Amino acid sequence: MSTTRPDAWVRRAASLVALVLLLAPALSGCTEDLSPESSAEGQTTADVVPLMEQVLRQRARALKKRNLRAFLATIDRSQVKFVDRERVYFDNLAQLPIAQLTYSVDESSMVRTAGGFDAVVEMELQLEGYDALPVVRPARFHFTLDPEDDGLRIASDRDRSWEQRNGVDVQPWDSRAISVVSGGGVLGIFDARSVVRARDVINAVEVGIGQVSQVVPYDWDGHVVVYALSDTDLLAGLDNLPAQDPDALDAVSFPVPVRLDGEDGDPLAGTRFLLHPRMLDSNAQQLARLIRHELTHVALGSLDDDVPTWLGEGIAEWVSVQPLPEDQRLISQAAIDAAAAGVEDLPADLDYNDEDQAAHYGLSWWACEAIVEMYGEAMLWRLLDELAAASPTDQADELQQTLQMGSGQLAREAAKRILATYG
Repeated sequence: MSTTRPDAWVRRAASLVALVLLLAPALSGCTEDLSPESSAEGQTTADVVPLMEQVLRQRARALKKRNLRAFLATIDRSQVKFVDRERVYFDNLAQLPIAQLTYSVDESSMVRTAGGFDAVVEMELQLEGYDALPVVRPARFHFTLDPEDDGLRIASDRDRSWEQRNGVDVQPWDSRAISVVSGGGVLGIFDARSVVRARDVINAVEVGIGQVSQVVPYDWDGHVVVYALSDTDLLAGLDNLPAQDPDALDAVSFPVPVRLDGEDGDPLAGTRFLLHPRMLDSNAQQLARLIRHELTHVALGSLDDDVPTWLGEGIAEWVSVQPLPEDQRLISQAAIDAAAAGVEDLPADLDYNDEDQAAHYGLSWWACEAIVEMYGEAMLWRLLDELAAASPTDQADELQQTLQMGSGQLAREAAKRILATYG
């Protein structure tokens, strides 16, 4: 389809085509390096980048307006498999509550290739009601010339090897067909096999948000994004997992930084959590308790990341059992055995998710129970605030000063209560 363009735009497009034809004999291979030294120079960059930005604006507008025809018009139709994948991608994003969606080209990354041009493109995506700020993620796009209007079309929007080298975290809507199911304060991301459990998960999260909000004394908006997929591919791809083996985790909450290259202290777009597929088939009470645990991490936000692991996980366990009758607050046999064998200290961060993690979770939970029993619930939250504000090297002294006991004595108090409660 031809469009009316300003004369200057036509001249740039015409000169671009001529330049590509002149350079064609030299462009026999794909350029892998995206450094400024290998990018198109001078007039080429000045001409090509505006064309990239134009087609990306059209793409963003089509996605926000859920206009499939306009979206497909930005794609190189000769790439049949890519077109099929992009239809799935369009359907995925059409289900998301998009507040903001923009693209920008990193001019220094642009390179010529045998089939067109490559460039790193940053996408800003903000989920309305769930992200405090837009999430910026880079992707490597491939553009080809459209002979009909001398513009550019998108021939690829993913380069998996490039993503791995650059530590880009792929979202579920980037890599598979998803089903989005929402409820009061929850946005659930499922796939074709897991969506059959969607209503159970959404209901449990809705109830859990209310229960956690009644216990946790910090302001949070009570909104969360939860991933409940039928495989562990996304779980395995998350950075900084607490355990080396993804199958060792029933669920995991994770912060969503605004930028991959952000620094410590930068604001977060939010915190989300992901359920292991096996938990979708667990009994309702077990699933609800696990969801309350993860929601506590979400409600605590950055506080959770700034304290020793035993305190963050212990509080999450303590909150998760509050709605349960005392005789239904189950603990692992490993924690009972560890208490019976005798403990000298609380679990260290580096060892927390080793082969003894079940014992560590139980001990951490009952360290919080001991604090509440001896000092009252307010002391638990005061300790969280005090340790979060202290540097890691000062946290042991802060614990001693706040509770008038060290971590060793607190561990023994926890073990004593585990044995008194569970035998």
